[in-house]
Amino acid sequence: MTRPILPLRFYAGKTVDVARRLLGQRLVHVVNDERLSGLIVETEAYLGAGDRACHSFNRRRTERVEAMYLPGGHAYVYFIYGMHFCFNVVTRSAEEPEAVLIRALVPEEGLETMRRRRRSSHERDLTNGPARLCEALAIDKSCDRLSLQGPRLFIERARARAYPDSMIAASPRVGVSYAGDAAAWPLRFSVRDCPHVSKFRP
Repeated sequence: MTRPILPLRFYAGKTVDVARRLLGQRLVHVVNDERLSGLIVETEAYLGAGDRACHSFNRRRTERVEAMYLPGGHAYVYFIYGMHFCFNVVTRSAEEPEAVLIRALVPEEGLETMRRRRRSSHERDLTNGPARLCEALAIDKSCDRLSLQGPRLFIERARARAYPDSMIAASPRVGVSYAGDAAAWPLRFSVRDCPHVSKFRP
């Protein structure tokens, strides 16, 4: 099941393109020598300084968002609601603070560990949301700023080609109603008819 790790150049393109091309690729976190992994089936693009929904809007730069200013191919992990982590893939070049939020996976490896961590026996509920997938894969603040070139956290090429447009649903991002016009931008991408997409379906 092991495949080549996505190269750094994969993350250097336009963030919207990266968000679409990440669909079908495999996110892997190695914990205690065990691979916890899943295929990415839902993403959201965040477009930096001009995007009111983005943590780096207006080039905001704090300790929390510093990872977004790293070169593409790093992890940006943040804490929300005092209880959940969310995992993002940094895109573009250094000092261009854009990223892709990973919202859902089809769980593949380490299912028993995921069930134990999530306290759930239902496979569909293990990774169908950004907080859920972080809990299942043991992704936390210690993963923030890690290079996605491994050996601990990385994304493998599981698809040689991106999904065709006909298989990708585009819709507004979730939970960004505060962002004015940006709240309606169709920057949430998911694999059509996939049961593992989060409950906020197009």
